[in-house]
Order: sequence, then structure tokens, then C-alpha cells
Amino acid sequence: MPVQAHFGQILAGKDIFLCHTGADKAWVEQLAERIENVPFEDRHLGVVFDKWDFVKGKNVVLEIDDHIDKCRFIGLVISKAMLEAEWPTMERTIAVWSDPSGRAGRVIPILLENVDLPPSLRIRNWIDFRDPNRYEEAFLELISTLRGEPVRRGRGGLRPVVPVTSYAPAPVVITGSNGPDVIVEQLISNLLPVVELPTVVQRAETTMRKKKDIARHTERKDVPPFILREKLLFTFSNLHDIENPLEAAIDSKTLRDEDFAPWFGDEDRSRWAMELLNLCLKDHCWKRRLRFDAKGQRFFFLPLRGDDPEKTIFWKIAGTLHGRKVTTRHYAFFKGEDGTPQKQEFGWRHQALRASFLHLPNGLFLKLSPTYMLTKEDGKTPRGGSHVGPILSQWLNQERNGQVLRSLRFWSLVLTRGDRKELRINTGHEAIAVSTTPANGALGFGIGGDTIDYDRLMNAEYQDDLAIPDLQSVAPEQYTLGFEAMEGTH
Repeated sequence: MPVQAHFGQILAGKDIFLCHTGADKAWVEQLAERIENVPFEDRHLGVVFDKWDFVKGKNVVLEIDDHIDKCRFIGLVISKAMLEAEWPTMERTIAVWSDPSGRAGRVIPILLENVDLPPSLRIRNWIDFRDPNRYEEAFLELISTLRGEPVRRGRGGLRPVVPVTSYAPAPVVITGSNGPDVIVEQLISNLLPVVELPTVVQRAETTMRKKKDIARHTERKDVPPFILREKLLFTFSNLHDIENPLEAAIDSKTLRDEDFAPWFGDEDRSRWAMELLNLCLKDHCWKRRLRFDAKGQRFFFLPLRGDDPEKTIFWKIAGTLHGRKVTTRHYAFFKGEDGTPQKQEFGWRHQALRASFLHLPNGLFLKLSPTYMLTKEDGKTPRGGSHVGPILSQWLNQERNGQVLRSLRFWSLVLTRGDRKELRINTGHEAIAVSTTPANGALGFGIGGDTIDYDRLMNAEYQDDLAIPDLQSVAPEQYTLGFEAMEGTH
């Protein structure tokens, strides 16, 4: 018996009782083992199988009655031998009478062969295991039923909704349409919901007309993000604090607090709000040792100093430490003097990130788009040209959904500090808080037989032992007035 079955999945009973004849026992045992390896909620599905669960010497009829009464479903494995045998007929009778009208959906006919169904089973939806080539789709349909998921239709096997008196003499594939299967597909976006915003934005009159004019007012390097509009300076930072580097650039007599939420209802101020939020994000990324490519709108890590300049960030997935090289040497092939290709160092390759706030009708989000970029030998000047685009596209096109999801998780942790469930962006006063769980939803159609379980993948990525990436290998240095374009040196 599979190990999972010993952990008491359901104290009062299990998920399905498999009623069968001895002629089909080997096939049923394989099916039972596969079912018990399928996760469900915080456990695995449980099967009552006579070889595992019936105790010798006890009253078998009472045991059957007790198991059938406690199980959520009864699976009747229908074959010619099963319908002709006496003992399974008794089990089938008990099962059918536990749900005589079929309204509860407890009895699931599992069809192995072409047979004439008894009248008591004709009104029930069945699962077609007759064609071995379509076993996986039939198995997924059975698991969906046990998990309480919507019925898979289309190529996964359409269940009939009218009584059927007989079947074709050979296995057939019953299909409902040529369209997509009506199944539930989990959709995971690259949008992180904003859960908290500053309530107040502060404003004051200023003589500055361009941001570079701030140098006339302060020599401080830690200038908080701000925007200039209509001869006014706007910032989330606390201008009431005389230690604020912006305090010398404003007329303190004109200092006012404004409610921030109404900005999103005004066309102009909504754009101002997004600009101010994105400046706060850039400032946050700079403090996380990320450089910003203004032209390509990409954040990336510079090479390290020293003998080993390639940068690796370590993080944990399910308790296992993994290293991801975010900055590594890039190589190109050049024709040598003898005409043969020669591999040479050609700048740097970076795992990069495009990130910005996005205002949608259903809320405010931080959009993360993992990408790549190439830089020149200095590790910070982006490479361009017609040959770069195809190289980057090739790397991106090779990534599968799981890799994209892991990259999304990785970058959300890179941006996070302190709390792995929430990204907090300091504004100098009230913080911006962003959930690290992406916005997700469900789609009512997809591909039948797709066995990727994104629920389990999400659980592995978000619930297991995850650690904040270690970014402490390089001490930050003071940066120049680069909060607009993130220019400066590490």
C-alpha cells in the first residue's frame, strides 16, 4: 500500500471506494496507487481498496457497508467480468442505493470495456477508460471529480447527459467539440498588488525649475524623490522635518499637505502620481544595489570588484539553497587569423528587470518583467545594435512558464527587504507596500491533459522555506544626484 495512505488522510473515511472484480484487480491496484499519489488540499487523496483495507476475519459485508457509507465517492469499475460476477454485484447494489437518484453524484462508473450498462447506471455520468491511448485524459477527469473541480470536457472525454443503452463494439473516442477543453486553467500574472500607499503628498512653492537645480540648495546625496509642477515641489517625504534635504529648496511658509488618493481621479494628477511612485521605486532599487538603464528601462546589477567579478545571488526554494548568476561574462566568436572561430570575452550579460507601477481599473499594481541585457566591458554601458535584439529574444523565448514564474519570484525577493511576504518602499515618511504574491485568476478553457499543476508550483514558491536573497556581498557607496536616471557608481 502506498505510504501516503498510512497518514490518516480522512479520519472518518477516504475519498473513493473502488468496487471491482478479481479479474480487474491488477488494473484497479495501479489506478488506486496513482490516485493516492495525488495531492488534495493539505493531504493526499485516499482510496479504499480491498487488498489494503479489508481485515481478514471480520464481517466483509459490514466492512463494505461501512467503507461505502464513509467514502465521498464510489467508483464502479465496469467490465464484462464485473457485471457477470456475483460479489461485485452486491457491492454495486449497496453503492447505487447509497445514492439511488444519482443526484449526489457519489457513484462514478469507470468504464473499462464495451458493455450494456444496467438501468441503475445508465443515468449516471461515467468516465471512459476503454481506450488505453487516452488513459491520462480519463485519469485527469477522475481526479478533477475527486477534487471537486469543474468537469473536463472536449478532448478530455465528454460525459453523456442522456441514458445510453449500449456501446459500440470497439473502443471509441467521444468528443464534444473541436474547440478548447472546458477546464479551469490557473493564470498567474506578473502584477504585484499594491496594498498600501502614502495617504498624504506634501507640496510647497519652489524656485527650482529643473531637478538639477537642487545642487544650488543642498550638498546632500540622499535627496528623496520629488516632482516639479506648476512652480510647486511635490514629494511623499516629510518636508516638515528641517533635516529633510529638500527643506532648503522650498518656501516653508507655503507648505501644505494634500490627500493623495484623489490624485487618481484627476487626469493630470494621476500621471503625476505614477511618476512620483516610479521615482520612489527607482530610489528603492538603487538602495538595493541595482543600476538603471534609462534608455532600455531596465534594472540590473553591475559586476563586482576584485578577481571574481561575476555576481551571484543566493536564495532558497523549499529549503534548498540555489545560486543565480545575475551578472556574468558574455562571449562572442570572432574569426581568427587562421580562419577558425575563436571564443573571446565580449562584455557582460545581465539578468535584468523592467519594473514600474501600473494603474488599472481594478487597482494599482507593480509590474515586473524579467529580461536580459548586454553591456560593454565596463559592465554598465548597454550594448545596442541589430545583433543584440535577436540574442536577447533567443534567451527569452527558451524560457518555459515555470522558469518565468521562478524569475518573477526571484526578482520580487531581490526588491524585498525584511519581510518576504511584502515589499516595502520607503518614501521618507509613509511607505508604499506591495504584496509579493502576484495577482492571479482562472480561465474557463485550456488544454485537456495538461498535467502542470501551477497550484503546487505556487505553493512551493510562496509557502515553503524561502529566504530573502543575500545582497550584502558588496557594501553600497555614496551615489551622486542620480535619483532620476540612477546614474552613479557602485
